Amino acid sequence: MLPTTTTNTLKEINNIEDFNKIAHLSDHNKKRVLPFPNCQFNFEIKINEELSSVNFDNCIFKENATFSSIFLENVSFSRATFEKEVKFDNSRFQGKARFHGTHFKGRVSFNNTRFEDLVDFWATTFYQPTIFQKTDFLGMTVFAATVFKENILFTYSLIEKVMIFRSTKICKGLDISLALQQGSLSIFDINLQDYDAVPDPETEAEYENLVSHDAIIPEQNKRETFRIIKKELQGQGNAFDALTYSALETETFSHQLKSKLKKKWRAKDLEDYFILGLNNLSNKNGNSWLRAISFTVIFGYFFFYLSLVSTTKYNVSIENINVKDIEECFKYFVAFLIPTHNIDYMIGLGQGGWSFLWDFIGRTFVAYGIYQTIQAFRRFRKT
Repeated sequence: MLPTTTTNTLKEINNIEDFNKIAHLSDHNKKRVLPFPNCQFNFEIKINEELSSVNFDNCIFKENATFSSIFLENVSFSRATFEKEVKFDNSRFQGKARFHGTHFKGRVSFNNTRFEDLVDFWATTFYQPTIFQKTDFLGMTVFAATVFKENILFTYSLIEKVMIFRSTKICKGLDISLALQQGSLSIFDINLQDYDAVPDPETEAEYENLVSHDAIIPEQNKRETFRIIKKELQGQGNAFDALTYSALETETFSHQLKSKLKKKWRAKDLEDYFILGLNNLSNKNGNSWLRAISFTVIFGYFFFYLSLVSTTKYNVSIENINVKDIEECFKYFVAFLIPTHNIDYMIGLGQGGWSFLWDFIGRTFVAYGIYQTIQAFRRFRKT
């Protein structure tokens, strides 16, 4: 466990003069060293220079902080708390950067930032919407046990080697659709559920404003993010979790079609929306065999009932029904659930044209329900 940061044990630094008294030049490259473990900064910090070793472990930043710097060596902000906005825009991290157990309570910005080596956000919490915009991750990037309380976007960011999401908790939305992925994503035990997204904007300016400034995720980005995660999980041989994100991808596409239909009606979009809705209703896009069985029985019973009351023997009245009639109807219902049953299996009850019609429609729904049940069970097939 990480130790708890307390103001009682911190050295308070109230102005830039006190800050400069502690900062000093390194012996080998004459660049400033910032050794500030266990400190509380009560003033706004702005640093724009080349820096050597940097240590802000167990620190609290009470005001805004800006680092537009070249970090020549390793950097550590472990157990640091930024209570207001912090910017690392245009910074270059040439050594390893560690943000272990860090709390970004205000806005954090890594626009046009370059991490040339390891950057580790282990157990770090981001409280506000965050955009890694045009951020270069050239080494290993770790988001293990990281918590994102709001949307997290990787807008036009470069992933050159590997980005690890392990036990990462994403409370709202994730957008990796615009990341330039030359390397790979390693995804394990990620906590990402379905989340809210906005309909796809009509203009490029609106789109750019959403993904680059407002940290709002359009539906097309959401769908692409689920597709990328699905593909990465399939590549890792994780077929079970891959199917979950495949279902989320399909559901998102359905929402896209719904948004399109609200703006402009098109027969093709309506057809696709109906099919996707039926897939979700019948087996939750391949994830629920229990829903598939329920779908088969409920729709089967509905059309069997219509077929039954269309005969001359039975009608919609429930008067004078006895145990023998119930047993007879149950026998016919079981036969109805067999898609290959004879069309005149109830000929003795006085079948008519309507009875044959409902039988034909019901047979179609039952066959579809059985197929969807098989598809749902196949989610556990060997890959």
